[in-house]
Order: sequence, then structure tokens, then C-alpha cells
Amino acid sequence: MTQNVLCDTTAIDTELAELFREIEVVTELSRKAIYENARSAVDQKDWTERNNAYLERHRKASEQVDELELIKRKRLGKGKIIEGFIKDIESRPLAIDEFDEKLWLAVVDQVTVDQDGAMTFRFKSGSEVTA
Repeated sequence: MTQNVLCDTTAIDTELAELFREIEVVTELSRKAIYENARSAVDQKDWTERNNAYLERHRKASEQVDELELIKRKRLGKGKIIEGFIKDIESRPLAIDEFDEKLWLAVVDQVTVDQDGAMTFRFKSGSEVTA
């Protein structure tokens, strides 16, 4: 369930679809403006301003697409890592009878040893345990 929450790309996919629609609309508007400019006398200053606005909308939408696709790739990559970790854990016996460095590195973020010998374990989940 955690993997599904952390790696869900549904909202990203929805936003990407909206951005692709925006890019299509702006492309069509720009195409029509070019056609109009080629077929009839149009004030070039107005046309240039309008076309530059279309180009700017297209640039912004394209940048957002790039950012979202990067986030999506990262989430999907995390999903593969988590899936591999889960498969690794499931293949192990229920009781761990020896130290497993791979498991330790995957779960423990930091260990602090106090002067009195008490140890605080901070896990990658953010939780802490003092022993």
C-alpha cells in the first residue's frame, strides 16, 4: 500500500494530459496566426506580440511537461527499488538470525551512541528507538 501511495503517478498523468492539450491548442492558435499573416494584411506588431505570447505559452507548458516527466520517472524508479526491497524481504525467513548489512543500510538512517551507552536508532521512515 505504501508503495502505491509513494509511486502513484495518476495526478501527474492527469496534469501531463492537460499540458499536452494546452500545447496542442497553442500550436493550433500559432498555426492559424501564421496562416492569417500569410493570407491577409495584418499589423505586424500586433501579430508579433500575439505570436510571441503563443510561443511563451508553449515554452512554459513544455517546461512543465519536462519537470513532470522527470518527477514521474523518479517515482517509477522508486517503485522498482521498493518492489525489489519487498521481494528481498519476502524471500527471507521471518526471523533474522544473523546481521544483514543490506537490510541494515536499507532501514537504518543513523545511530547515535550517548556517553552512558544508550543508543538511539533513527530509521529511514523518520521514527526513532532508544535502547
